[in-house]
Amino acid sequence: MAKGKRQMQALTVGMLSLSIVLAGCSSNSNQASVTTTPSPSAKGTQAELAPYQIDWYIIGTAPQPDNELVEAEINKITQPAINATVKMHVIPFGDYDNKMTASLATGEKVDLMFTSNGNMNYNTMVGKGAFVDLTDKLDKLAPDAKKLLSEGFLQASAIKGRNYTLAAYKEKGSWLGLIASKNLMEKYKINISQMKSIEDMEPALKIIKENEPGITPFLATMTTRAPNFNNRDFWNVSPIQSLMLKKDGSGYTLELDEPAYMSTLKTMNKYYKAGYIPADAAVKKVTNDDKAKAGFILSQLKPYVDVQVGNAIGIPMVYQNFGKPITTTNDLVGSMMAIPTNSKNPDRVLMFYNMMYANEKLINLVGRGIEGKHYVKKGDKRIDYAPDTDNGKKSGYKPNTTWAYGNQFQTYLMPGEPDDIWAQFKKFNDESEIVPDLGFNFDSSTLTSEVAAIKNVESEFRPILETGSVDPEAYVPKFKEKLKAAGIDKVLQEMNKQYDSWKASAKK
Repeated sequence: MAKGKRQMQALTVGMLSLSIVLAGCSSNSNQASVTTTPSPSAKGTQAELAPYQIDWYIIGTAPQPDNELVEAEINKITQPAINATVKMHVIPFGDYDNKMTASLATGEKVDLMFTSNGNMNYNTMVGKGAFVDLTDKLDKLAPDAKKLLSEGFLQASAIKGRNYTLAAYKEKGSWLGLIASKNLMEKYKINISQMKSIEDMEPALKIIKENEPGITPFLATMTTRAPNFNNRDFWNVSPIQSLMLKKDGSGYTLELDEPAYMSTLKTMNKYYKAGYIPADAAVKKVTNDDKAKAGFILSQLKPYVDVQVGNAIGIPMVYQNFGKPITTTNDLVGSMMAIPTNSKNPDRVLMFYNMMYANEKLINLVGRGIEGKHYVKKGDKRIDYAPDTDNGKKSGYKPNTTWAYGNQFQTYLMPGEPDDIWAQFKKFNDESEIVPDLGFNFDSSTLTSEVAAIKNVESEFRPILETGSVDPEAYVPKFKEKLKAAGIDKVLQEMNKQYDSWKASAKK
């Protein structure tokens, strides 16, 4: 419940990238119940709006076989309402940034696209002038989205007081921890409740390695960001992954200078050498089959994530967090949509996306598919997989990306998801620790060359270091040297200058 996150690539997480598989769910909460408010532009007849196809680019595991069937049903809703049809382009997690960068650079028509603090970083994209400013359009064209997202989401994603993105309406924070195969934990009597760090996993990894030749003990991949999971303070990174907020909130610092960073890298390298981590971890593009054949996976967590991940990959799961939930700016901007300046009709696109916060039928078509073909209703808000789909394994539409768009509170409950899930989420949100820099967004527009160079260096070193694929004693100095050459000190100085100004303004 993606990427990521940090999809992936927090996602991530997933959007894990495991934020990647976290499915959404429904609620009877009054808070999440919205009545569609037609915009003035939508009140006229269909003939007053010229036909328009919305090309929507969504991050996911892969295009679904029944995408076109689902699109046809979506269009039965959108065409009468706003005279628009929708074409969904699903881009795999590992390919998303390269594909979208190329599409935008060549002027390809992209009307709506996934963005986050990781994949196609929204801050960077706004700095490049790639996204349409939505601020003055929300009241007229997206009132339902604005009403829901005014609960902190718009504030967290605003850049210099302007809004360029619309977040998925869902949980506001996350635990950091791991998910694990329930079958393996029970088979070997492994008590994951005692695991509070990556180091605590070692005895269990050894057991799985020695007894389960077809299982990957620890599915760490190029987007795992292991140090950030293992060290709570590291989770609160800036848009530049190598810069993190100091524990006391006084300013940002270089993550590589923190002793705990090197310590975690050494643990990961030890596990890699022991064969607990895939040999190709630094370049591996993870599938649901990979997850189903893994002992442990680091992930952002939320209530009942075990049920949701288990439904997605087809085996029972359990989870364990490493401490209290935490709410950062990154948590509120981990799953968003933006309208690129490549779009030929931003207003129509915004009218459509507003429907994703209020039209229950549309939300569930995109997220769950077609009733009777991909799922069957078991109650007003509860569904199960259609009988001939082998519990969803043979379904032609199972995107598992409801975490990425619209209003999760209106998605139907899947098998195993409790009726009180959103009450549990409220409790979870209430207990979440809010970081000192919530809502601070670094403006990198004057440092685009440096930021691009830094990200290239990070792409070179982070996957190999954070999956344990190389000796950190040898490679961290090289990483740091290249970051310095790319301009990390200049960026850090400007970030702290902006942060000090933001803090002073917040006190007024």
